[in-house]
Amino acid sequence: MPTSEKSIKLLDHYLTKHQPRFRIEHPPSEDVGVIVVIPAYREGELLFQTLSSLLKCDAPESSVEVIIVLNSSEADNPAVIKEQESSRKNITNFIEQGLPPWLTIYALEAYNLRKKHFGAGLARKTGLDEATRRFLKIEDPEGILVCLDADSPVASNYFTAIEKWFSNTDHQGAIVHFEHPTEGKAFAPQIYEAIVLYELHLRYYRLALQQAGFPYSFHTMGSCMAFRAIKYVQSGGMSKKQAGEDFYFLQKLIPLGGFGEIKNTTVFPSPRPSYRVIFGTGASIQQHVDGTRKQGNTYNPKAFEDMKGFFSRAEELSDLSPENFEEWTYQLTGPLRSFLLNTDFKEELLNIQQNSNSKKTFVKRFFGVFNAFRVIKYLNYAHDHFYSRTSVFDAAITELGKTGEDTSDIIDENELLMKYREVERR
Repeated sequence: MPTSEKSIKLLDHYLTKHQPRFRIEHPPSEDVGVIVVIPAYREGELLFQTLSSLLKCDAPESSVEVIIVLNSSEADNPAVIKEQESSRKNITNFIEQGLPPWLTIYALEAYNLRKKHFGAGLARKTGLDEATRRFLKIEDPEGILVCLDADSPVASNYFTAIEKWFSNTDHQGAIVHFEHPTEGKAFAPQIYEAIVLYELHLRYYRLALQQAGFPYSFHTMGSCMAFRAIKYVQSGGMSKKQAGEDFYFLQKLIPLGGFGEIKNTTVFPSPRPSYRVIFGTGASIQQHVDGTRKQGNTYNPKAFEDMKGFFSRAEELSDLSPENFEEWTYQLTGPLRSFLLNTDFKEELLNIQQNSNSKKTFVKRFFGVFNAFRVIKYLNYAHDHFYSRTSVFDAAITELGKTGEDTSDIIDENELLMKYREVERR
């Protein structure tokens, strides 16, 4: 069976199990290469700022569809439904003003969704499942699915950069470079201050993981994800989680391979605060504004040094007998040794060993267990029992200095963030 035929069957199997409840009746064009999914819950004018940026993009070689998921919960009052229906009319008016010939925009009305699952995860899943169905219609399992947010305008080369990156058949998924606005008149100075600190933390965290030798050190921004339809279904589809759906989904997608970064274009996510979710950008900015959890502190660099020592010796565990495990841990730092001995890692290690027929397989399975979730558990454990959190400026400048970058003229968090962005773009 040819690979493409097998992939088509995988898409069909996924959609049989996850039949899209909300569908676009108009058939897709045969030359659609990219489908963008945008959740839109009470977004107002922000949505149209993002759509306007898409209209100004350079024309890609294939045609593009944008699916705007206008969602609502079964618990919403009639005024919310009315607001969403008004947005639907505004989208129709926007489309009627004229679109480039390569672009089609659809509004997918997904109302009365279950309160239990209602949120960004279900909205993304609703749109992505339908986009996958449309790629199946034209028998293109390699079609590109893109996630964007309603409040996230893009650079003019957005589509051409994505298309060029995926022209390499080895490339299966990616995170698009992002930059939150750090100044302007749209928000109060306190919000711009908070987003600088928050984004600096994100970039520090990612670099620290890289320096520690963690193989899956990528940003997990829901508004910046792109991947092939076949990889979407192989990952089991988008999580319905009300927050962190991007993180959970990417932990399944990235290990499949072919994942990277699209560095030569940019998404500009909003720094706006939000009460809608319990964590993520909006929640972090809201907590800073409220004073309940100020931005500015982050994980101690020493905790990442602990992991670096552990990861560098991971291969030694491939043939280590269980009775020698505790003695072996004396080669590690105290915090990491304590974490391993006070969790079920020893039992999981035995399972990895029994299911690995080579050191290469062992290492892959090792990072399947000591994954991004386990990394966070270790960091929280280490900071609960051993380390104090530290200034994000101090931590970030220390970590960047380890790479050989000159940081001598950097005097504040904003300058340091700009340096991090520059380094990541290379």
